[in-house]
Amino acid sequence: MTLPPPEIAPPSAPDGPNGPLHGGPAWGFARPKPYHAHVFVPNWQGRKRVAHLTDLHFGTVTPMALQRNAVALVNAAHPDLTVLTGDFVARGLGHVEQLRAVMSEIRGRKVAVLGNHDWWSGAPAVRRALDLAGVEVITNGWTEEGHGEDGLALVCIDDWTTDHHDVGKACHGLLGRPALALSHNPEAAPELWAAGAGLVLSGHTHGGQFHLKAWTQALYKNLLSVRYLNGFYHEELGQVYVNPGVGSSIVPFRYGLPAQRCVAILDLEGGPARPPEGGF
Repeated sequence: MTLPPPEIAPPSAPDGPNGPLHGGPAWGFARPKPYHAHVFVPNWQGRKRVAHLTDLHFGTVTPMALQRNAVALVNAAHPDLTVLTGDFVARGLGHVEQLRAVMSEIRGRKVAVLGNHDWWSGAPAVRRALDLAGVEVITNGWTEEGHGEDGLALVCIDDWTTDHHDVGKACHGLLGRPALALSHNPEAAPELWAAGAGLVLSGHTHGGQFHLKAWTQALYKNLLSVRYLNGFYHEELGQVYVNPGVGSSIVPFRYGLPAQRCVAILDLEGGPARPPEGGF
């Protein structure tokens, strides 16, 4: 049985429908939108709703209204689990108290991995803020989510970009369990698939930030060697979802639908491997 789509509408914000955070055709300063998809997990009998947040980048170039809007979208979807795939801060630790306060507002279980900006800015301080907010930060290991036929291994690797990851350690002892993996950088996906985690959730790319047809994809692929830029990639060994995220680290403006700010609501269901259904 397929889970019904969540009834989600972006909550009103203090700036009003025509204020500076309201979206236009370029999506430059638009509030986050809910991305809803059904995702199929082979060799699993369960069903689970997962909210996915990434690249929040608490800092001066990401308005707090966007952060609170993203959390409101998560809570409106009533997920079984919320996962956060890194880059909680932008370019320093000046906003870790705001990070703690906003993350505390997410209801239910929440599990996170760190990203490159967290390490560059001060990973211990970011981890402390998340701990105080009730977020489980797991480093190169896995935990169980759910029980019985709904049970799913949740594999968490530390940041790939800064070379803090250890896929072998993170996947040790999976022994064929159906697994969902969290990695800030999607380029870790093939190694995670090979280690037994067939579905990977990630961020890092901001969907290209300025997404122009063909040009952005070619730039990231040919000059930056980025294979996974935005959205779902379904390959023979597994799947990876690249969430464009919510915040910005340097330039606050985003351009193009694939790079719009996003909160992913993913209904996981057991079934043969195939591309997900749904989207914006």
